[in-house]
Amino acid sequence: MAAATVLLAFVGALAVADPSGLLAPVGGRGLPLLGTGGAYGWAPLLVGLPVLLAGVVVPVHVVARVGRPVVTGGWVLVVTWVAAVGAGALAAAATAVVSALPLAGPHLSPLSVVRFAFATSGFAALELLAVGPVAGAAAALAFRFGPHDAPGRAEAAEPAESAESAESAEPSGRAGSRPPATRLVLPVVALLVVVSLAAVGFASTTWRGGPVGYAFAGPLVAPTAAAGVLGLLAGTAVLVGACTGTLRALVRRLDDRAFPVSVAVWLAAIVAGLCLGVVDALVAALPGSAAVAGAGPDAWWVATTFVAVATGIGYGAAVGLLAALATGLAWPWRDRLLPAVPHPRSRRLAGGGLAVLLLTLPFVVGTPAEAGPQATTPAAATDDLPRLQLLPAHEPGGLPAIGDETGRQVVLRGVNVNQLIDYYLKDPAVPATGPLTDDDFAQIAAMGFDVVRLGMSWSRLEPRRGEIDETYLRQVRAAVASAKAHGVYVVLDMHEDAWGNAIARPDETCGGGTTPTTGWDGAPSWATITDGTLHCQFMARDLAPAVATAFSSFYTDRDGIQTELVRTWATIARTFADEPAVAGYDLLNEPGIGADPPVSSGLLLGRYYDAAIDAIRAAEQDAGGFPHLVFFEPSVLWSGLAFDVTPPPGFTDDRQLVFAPHPYSESISMDQSLGFTLASIERNLDVSSRAAAAYGAALWAGEWGWFGDPDVDGAKVQRFVAAQDRLGIGGAFWVWRQGCGSPETASDATSSGNLVSVDCATGELSPPPDGFAVPLTRAYPRAFPGRLDSLTSGTGGRDLELAATVVSDDIGCQLDVWVPGEAFPQVRTTGVADATTTEVPGGWRVTGCASDAYTVSVTS
Repeated sequence: MAAATVLLAFVGALAVADPSGLLAPVGGRGLPLLGTGGAYGWAPLLVGLPVLLAGVVVPVHVVARVGRPVVTGGWVLVVTWVAAVGAGALAAAATAVVSALPLAGPHLSPLSVVRFAFATSGFAALELLAVGPVAGAAAALAFRFGPHDAPGRAEAAEPAESAESAESAEPSGRAGSRPPATRLVLPVVALLVVVSLAAVGFASTTWRGGPVGYAFAGPLVAPTAAAGVLGLLAGTAVLVGACTGTLRALVRRLDDRAFPVSVAVWLAAIVAGLCLGVVDALVAALPGSAAVAGAGPDAWWVATTFVAVATGIGYGAAVGLLAALATGLAWPWRDRLLPAVPHPRSRRLAGGGLAVLLLTLPFVVGTPAEAGPQATTPAAATDDLPRLQLLPAHEPGGLPAIGDETGRQVVLRGVNVNQLIDYYLKDPAVPATGPLTDDDFAQIAAMGFDVVRLGMSWSRLEPRRGEIDETYLRQVRAAVASAKAHGVYVVLDMHEDAWGNAIARPDETCGGGTTPTTGWDGAPSWATITDGTLHCQFMARDLAPAVATAFSSFYTDRDGIQTELVRTWATIARTFADEPAVAGYDLLNEPGIGADPPVSSGLLLGRYYDAAIDAIRAAEQDAGGFPHLVFFEPSVLWSGLAFDVTPPPGFTDDRQLVFAPHPYSESISMDQSLGFTLASIERNLDVSSRAAAAYGAALWAGEWGWFGDPDVDGAKVQRFVAAQDRLGIGGAFWVWRQGCGSPETASDATSSGNLVSVDCATGELSPPPDGFAVPLTRAYPRAFPGRLDSLTSGTGGRDLELAATVVSDDIGCQLDVWVPGEAFPQVRTTGVADATTTEVPGGWRVTGCASDAYTVSVTS
């Protein structure tokens, strides 16, 4: 009970003191121990905590009280430590399953709940990896100095038999006992069977293709077909070898009964899973294992270690549980199931044959089919701005691309426009934004941008439940029309920051390193359900109990609030069903983590996305429109860390997806406040591209930017756009312009905005500074036919080298390249017929008909 007492104290301390809510298994500062509103509120206390305690107490009891006389305090410490790690994973999985299963339905299957729960359970166990030795030390001291009245305890204190001598001792005094080596056969066979079946089941997406699969970039050592033949063999060898070694040491100290041996199997699998995670972490940290072209220095190995070890622990706990159950059920019939083979060579041949048979299973069954768009027949453009669609990747495992109805690839590069967002006002007399006018779009087009990400507010769209504000919707329509008139696409973004305006409590009494929430934007007050939790934030606006509760209320559709937003999306989709200028819909800006991440911020976020996508598609069809692109984001943690447990690939069967994270590395990411760089600019985009590929989605940087001195930060902007060029992707810089009353502007600021800034005293606008404007307005292909082979642009903004290959004669051949500046550009092309350079506001457009392998070179 000493270990359980320590763990209870640990859980209780975090429940009271954790200001972020990210570390506490139950509660957190400002969050209730027993919440309301759904299973997620009570499951941590009533399900997770009992599983955690039982998962530690039972193995320790087996080893300390049922074990043989050779058990020592050191063994009790180690067993307690291992059990705490495994129990942490099982507790997290059990909590996740109980929390999410009631929400299963058309947008969330029970199987996906269980798969996600175990795939991500290791993250919670990492805390126990740190605190486990303390619990183990308490258990060891209790074992050493506690009462010695249990079977085997008196003998354990006698020095007559050492642990070393017991290593070779035969079990004695047990009816029907077997030599330790013989007792290993059934558990190892059970483990091999479970590992092989898991490789074609949940483990097929535990590493690559799962909610953290993007983290495994280089060689992978794991028992899954996704690792390839060598990786699967090496992973299985590591797992079975570590498990067998641990099991050998344990069974020598346990009697010959089903339950103790089954417990030993589970403990051994946890150790093996941890070893597997460590091996993958070491492989990922090897020089060149995950190299990224042009990447700046970073500490990405910290993130890969975190993910690899957590994944290994979760996998070990899952397969260990299954192998333990199989062992326990089969133990009474072990002589019939595995008859003794008298000759050692025959035993080795039989074992080897079984292993080969089981290990070929993953390759016979195969890996899940790749997601992604289906190829379509190109058509002539139906508007000045052709309809956009997703184009299939040119090679297996590659990135799909945003394209148009003629089959050309389209590069969407532009800015975020926040002038229709309903921000919380610190001072009602000072506006948070300026008016959005046609002149804004004229200036945006003159900078060469071909897209804006237009922020909308749910609080303005549906200020009263069930009532769409037609006046606000007309403003959105007017903005789309104005953008279209200037040749600019629009991504309609359901914007929110820290849930909404109603979160603001500037007079809240806070403590423990927290500050009152200042309120931001997003949801209407009628959809804000916080259950009286504290409105105090820790380090960031999203880490507040009220924000977490509001998001969990949304993810679980309390009072039907998620259903209302889905209906609102249907209204928007119906309004723009046949509008080609609308590139697509960004379903939710920087979604909050909720009260029970990663279930809320990964699994249930995907559930909302699928519901919204279905509603959008139905509305488009009813209105006689066409399917627009759907932009979706990981949770806000990606913006701060460059990684997160994302919605699992396969959360929707839609094939017009664009993964749109906010890569703020080396800008406003959380690591910068701690004085180091977790992920470089280039690393973030590379990781994002792998995540997008797993979804079968295109990649688009929905928000990115810098907010300091342009003369200093301009170099980082140059690096960002160079990384964009290498990937051939677009994005939207934050932000076009904002007012001095914005929550993002300090109260004593003299100006506001990082691109078009406003003087807070005079209201005068300043043009974009060169440090940002030059790289942002650089030359780039707005649209081009075929496969992009290479793209580079010079630091001066006007130089460009483009190489591409037309792989099909069916697609449109028209090339469209933007070049900034007043001077006539020097353009050289190969493979481009009728090349023409035309002056437009702000620069030049180079057009022509490209075929086969072609190049475009622009110099100033």
